[in-house]
Order: sequence, then structure tokens, then C-alpha cells
Amino acid sequence: MKIVISVFAFFIAFASIAQNKVVDVILYGGQSNATGQGYVKNIPADFQPDTTVLFYYSKYLGGKGASETWLPLSQASETADKFGAELSMGTELHQLYPEKQFAIIKHALSGSNLYQQWNPGAHAADTASFGEEFRKFIYTVEAGMQKLRDAGYQPRIRAMAWQQGEGDARDIAGMEHSLAYGTNFRHFILRMREQFNCPDLLFVYGYVIPVPLPRFTGREEVRQAQANIDQHSGHALSLEGAIVVETDDLPLRCDEPNSPYPNDKVHFNTLGMLELGKRYARGIAENWD
Repeated sequence: MKIVISVFAFFIAFASIAQNKVVDVILYGGQSNATGQGYVKNIPADFQPDTTVLFYYSKYLGGKGASETWLPLSQASETADKFGAELSMGTELHQLYPEKQFAIIKHALSGSNLYQQWNPGAHAADTASFGEEFRKFIYTVEAGMQKLRDAGYQPRIRAMAWQQGEGDARDIAGMEHSLAYGTNFRHFILRMREQFNCPDLLFVYGYVIPVPLPRFTGREEVRQAQANIDQHSGHALSLEGAIVVETDDLPLRCDEPNSPYPNDKVHFNTLGMLELGKRYARGIAENWD
């Protein structure tokens, strides 16, 4: 009953305080470490998500509340018992900027690749080339933004968090896609800026696959591409406003107490996911204009 009352109160507040209020929107996407493999039941008691942050997620994920509806900050993943970086990213951002109203829009799919499923096409009008996950993401973002406007808010997309690359580093992807990741990823960031008319969109992302594993034959190529894209790399692929965050020190699901996946050295565990969100937030804050 307390949850029902709090959600009801949220919707009253959502409608009543929205008039002309500016909202800084953070987009969030990728594959399995973006859907999130942290477990809600293992979140430390001293962490409480900041429910003044707004949250909207696609119908392809499972969360605490209804999908495609603006909610107080909560989790969404493949199933409602797991979470991604949304909880700590939103909470940390509001701690860093308490005067701002933040909102997060999320869509991700475990196992998805950039070269096909997240293919953004050559340009915004090239809709025939859009990959399925890119289409879903665009739909989710546009719907979420419109619902904010309909409620009276003035939303502006300011940054995107992205956790992906394993799908392009896999042996089944083929080395040609691992080698092309840098070019594809740079184009993806530029297309996101074009798609949403946000030329200064900050784009923060984390390194993938912290432990070398045989099935990720293109691991080094993808990770090198991620390093090259960073705004301070000095590489030809470098993009202003692209920020890579370290992830190799984050704990994995093999480290989770009583983990159902004791051999999983790919996915960040509960504490790792919470720290990843904080690093995204700090990466955004350090480059905020």
C-alpha cells in the first residue's frame, strides 16, 4: 500500500510542478552491462536511490513500475530483480547538481551488437538502414521526451551513457566487425547527436570485457577503439565530448556472494554496477558546460 500511495503522490507532483520546469535528460543504452546484472536484493542498505530523479524505460525491459511511463527513479533490466547504472547515475548527478531536475531514458538489449542491431544508418533520413535496437531506442526517447513536454516540462537532452562492445568483440561476430568498431562507434555518437539535434551531447561509456576470454577474439581491437574515441586520446578517431571511464577494477558477478553465475567474468555485479553509475555521473559532471 505504501508503494501505491507514493506512486500516486508522484504522479500528482509530476503534473503539478512541471510547468515550464527545465529537465536535463540523460539517455542510457547498450547491451547486457547496460540492461544491468546487479541484483536488487544485494543493494547495500546505505544506498537509497534519489526518487526526485525521473525515470522512463522501454517496454522491452522489466522494472519496478510500468514501462513507457515516467516514474520516480527505479530499476529496469531484463527482469525486475536486476538493475543497471541508472540508480546510482541519477542519484550521483542530483547530489552533484541539487539545483537541477534530472531524467533518465533507458533502452538496452543483452547480447546486442553495434554493427547491425544498433546500426544508426548513414544519417537521420536513412531509416531503412536503422538496426532494430536503434529503432527501439529512438522510439523510446522520442516518446519519453514528448510525455515530458505534454506534462509541461522543458526537456533537453544533455548526455548519454553507453555500455556495449562485447557483441562486436565476439568470435561469432567476426574479426572484421571488431576491427571496424572504432569507425562504427564514432559514427554512432555523431548520429546520436544528429538524431536528437544535440551537437554538444556528452557521451560517456565504459571499457568492456575486463578479463580476456577465448570467445572474445576481438577484445583488444574493441577496447583500443574505445580508448581512441575518448576526447583526450589524440587519435584520429577522437571526439570532443566523448568520455571513457575505467571499469577493469569493478567487481564482477563471479565475485558476488552466492552468485548464480560464479564463473561470470564479463558482467559487473551489484557493487560494480553501483560504482559504474557513479563514474558515468562524474564523467558527465567533469565535462558539463
